[in-house]
Amino acid sequence: MVSKRLLSTAAALAALALAGCSSTGSHSAFTPHVDRAGLDPLLDAPLRTETVCKGAGLFTAGTKLGGFSFECPDLDVVATLNELRDAGWRVEKMHIGRQTIENDESGTPLSATIRKVY
Repeated sequence: MVSKRLLSTAAALAALALAGCSSTGSHSAFTPHVDRAGLDPLLDAPLRTETVCKGAGLFTAGTKLGGFSFECPDLDVVATLNELRDAGWRVEKMHIGRQTIENDESGTPLSATIRKVY
């Protein structure tokens, strides 16, 4: 039963990663939000900016991926995948870690490489 959930979760994550837009070219230099007073780091990042975001917790069974929060230190934000998508970011790579147990809860650590596409 648990392995079916993990397989379906992995399949959903793979589909999300494949559905995201990808672009080629050089990485844009990005100055973190703290040095760019008055600008929104999600909306105002230069096109093609790439960064890695780590899941704010473990991804557990029953959690909707779109509402799962990611910490993005280069952008100095914590945002859900839905918020990132709405701000013009797309998932290029999703790393799914090994299932672990924390605080009596079983889950999987996630991290995502995202790119600003619009």
